[in-house]
Amino acid sequence: MRIAAVFLALAMTGCASAPLPAKRVEQTGYISLGGIDQWVTMRGEDDRKPLLLLLHGGPGDAQSPFVTSYRPYERDFVLVQWDQRGAGRTFARHGSATPDLTLDQQTADGIALAEHLKTRFPGNDLVVFGHSWGSVIATNMAQQRPDLFDAYAGTGQVSSWAAITAWQFGFLKDRAREANDATLLASLEAIGAPDPTNIGQYFSFTRPLRGYQHETDKNWLGGIAERAKADGETDADLKAASDGMGFSGQRLIQTLVRIDLTGMRDFAMPYCIVQGRHDLNAPADPAKAYFDTVSAPRKQIIVVENAGHFALATHATEVSAALMACLAD
Repeated sequence: MRIAAVFLALAMTGCASAPLPAKRVEQTGYISLGGIDQWVTMRGEDDRKPLLLLLHGGPGDAQSPFVTSYRPYERDFVLVQWDQRGAGRTFARHGSATPDLTLDQQTADGIALAEHLKTRFPGNDLVVFGHSWGSVIATNMAQQRPDLFDAYAGTGQVSSWAAITAWQFGFLKDRAREANDATLLASLEAIGAPDPTNIGQYFSFTRPLRGYQHETDKNWLGGIAERAKADGETDADLKAASDGMGFSGQRLIQTLVRIDLTGMRDFAMPYCIVQGRHDLNAPADPAKAYFDTVSAPRKQIIVVENAGHFALATHATEVSAALMACLAD
């Protein structure tokens, strides 16, 4: 009897210590964040994998509708997409009555979501992954609540709006000289040094940038509607997404043109940048200059060749692999 009891105890101990089988995560819906309902999706092949909290750019450019494009991340992570306050299905729920659309509030919303995820998946690492405007929110989140995150990752990483503006201005002057475009060069030289806070001037002189976008960015932006519809979005969904971008852009533009993250240099977690080589929106050179000043337990920057600002979508498999390489111990 005693021997049998010992074997029974050993068997029960073995069962208790056996790892639970992987389960697919497939969850979509509204979560209360910052006092309003906000749309969150969670998808992954294995519920034990690290959580990748993706903060979209824009402002207002929700990426959650593009399920197929972002599916490569689901192998290595539980991908969490959040339609920020003023964007996508969150905007569709609240419309022009959306309250408190500020960077501070979006940062607080993101922290509240991270807290929710830590409760929902208590054993998983949590990586905050910001794209463009989302990298501004993500940086603030990582600075304010480093205890929540196991790593920071950025793509289309913002440094400062002033640095981006100066780079774009110089880029266009170089292209004008190469093309012997006297009209464009004269218009740029008439500006002298661009004022990054002069919104009218900025959107006037940067208009020619569109012609120099990398082909992968042009294809991504040109196929947005068809891609979204193929993943189940309706015309009403597309209108809400477009209206949300307009609403968010109008309310956050004054904040955007004054962004300067370069004073935020100390990170308590591993710091990773994955940047498209041909990104003209948040160029690699200013991002690298900022990266070089960052202090972190471990940091790495990986440049994705043949990619632009939307590398996270157009090169999802490569970016996911880069993130895994960056975040490996």
